[in-house]
Amino acid sequence: MSSLEEPLGLGDLPKLSINRLERFSSPSSYRARADDGNSAKYNNACNAGTVMVFNGNSHPWLLQCRNADSSCNDVELRDLPRKVLSDLPRFVKIVEVGPRDGLQNEKGNVPTSVKIQLIHKLVAAGLSVVEATSFVSPKWVPQLADAKDVLTGIPRVPNVRFPVLTPNLRGFEAAVAAGAEEIAVFASASESFSKSNINCTIEESLVRYRDVTAAAKKHGLRIRGYVSCVVGCPVEGAIHPSKVAYVAKELYNMGCSEISLGDTIGVATPGSVVAMLEAVMPFVPVDKIAVHFHDTYGQALANILVSLQMGISIVDSSVSGLGGCPYAKGATGNVATEDVVYMLHGLGIQTNIDLNKLMEAGDYISKHLGRPLGSKTATALRKLTS
Repeated sequence: MSSLEEPLGLGDLPKLSINRLERFSSPSSYRARADDGNSAKYNNACNAGTVMVFNGNSHPWLLQCRNADSSCNDVELRDLPRKVLSDLPRFVKIVEVGPRDGLQNEKGNVPTSVKIQLIHKLVAAGLSVVEATSFVSPKWVPQLADAKDVLTGIPRVPNVRFPVLTPNLRGFEAAVAAGAEEIAVFASASESFSKSNINCTIEESLVRYRDVTAAAKKHGLRIRGYVSCVVGCPVEGAIHPSKVAYVAKELYNMGCSEISLGDTIGVATPGSVVAMLEAVMPFVPVDKIAVHFHDTYGQALANILVSLQMGISIVDSSVSGLGGCPYAKGATGNVATEDVVYMLHGLGIQTNIDLNKLMEAGDYISKHLGRPLGSKTATALRKLTS
């Protein structure tokens, strides 16, 4: 069994005959022990004497296990919506990464005109941030060799941002020459992944990005920072939250106005996401943090929900679930934007996105790529209307 087939959990799931979770997690890494000094016991009459354990460091939204008897079901059910929904944001900003993070993983090259039309459809659907392309060496990512033509071909729309990835000063200079108004830099929380992805250590990459961000600030450009492998790495296994916090802090301190935390290989679960976010939040303001989940194990929506409950209000996603990672074998696509929007609207959270128009964009690129829709929401709704 390969490491990518091992689901990442809290390390104490019941009835596992083999230690499949060992590489990615351990109980002590992500959970406080129930018998530590920060825990308190609480007896509730509605639980017929059942003892519940609350951790003193837990967030107020963290629901603990309860064995409620029927005498208080009505009260609990009436309070449940308030408990679950009270801390959710009223508005969530979606950052669409399909045109860059999605299409960079395609085997064949997508015509420039198709990329521009896709971006046009995404903006028409109401998306205010669309990651357009990446100014990387065509030798390493030939799918994005047309970065200049894509960026210059996009009609500028008021209040819509088109960030582009610039991994070094050469890429930054090319982006500026093409008219970029916002750039992004990309560091990893995994030493091994950093070396295999961008051929340098974490510290070397941060030195490189300080030069890029300094140049961007001189030009008055907005800067977005990405951190990859925030929970697991295809080489190292589990990534300790403190490593994520360090890289996120460094990117924020060098001038990144937003830090996107990416589960590159899609192994995160809500439990590991909580631990990771708790480590980052003391160093980066919560309103400057975005989450970026791949859906390899079908955990992305659950991970987004628990992130929202912790105060996150920026979510990266990819139309029709496009994407993966060219340097992480087995990693599937990003969470589908259609599925994220459907969930958010169902929670009463505003996005300013028209789901029907968004699905049209997904239809467009999926048909061009010759593949089924990558969104469960779009697939289900199309069946209802066909």
